[in-house]
Amino acid sequence: MLSPVRSLPFSDIRDSLEISDSVLSKHLSALAAAGYVEVSRVRANSRSRRQVTLTKQGRTALRGHLAALQAIAAAADPAIAEEPSGARGPERRHARREVAVDLRVA
Repeated sequence: MLSPVRSLPFSDIRDSLEISDSVLSKHLSALAAAGYVEVSRVRANSRSRRQVTLTKQGRTALRGHLAALQAIAAAADPAIAEEPSGARGPERRHARREVAVDLRVA
């Protein structure tokens, strides 16, 4: 949710995911401890609201995670792997690719 935007209000994230404040707070605390998000307080209409921002480190980690998921999917189903754009019909070949996946969590 945070990838395409600069930041989002805590309440928008909570409502979109349909989870409780405590569940979202716990997950955001873990992500903040890892340096992936920043949670700040902003004043709006004389009220303090929490705003959540994906950090540069978080964006990098997200890209790595998505690449690992794509590699896992490609290994499970060769049709998912990239093919030459002109490949059609019986002459179409699926190349077997070795995929190295690092499943460690930062």
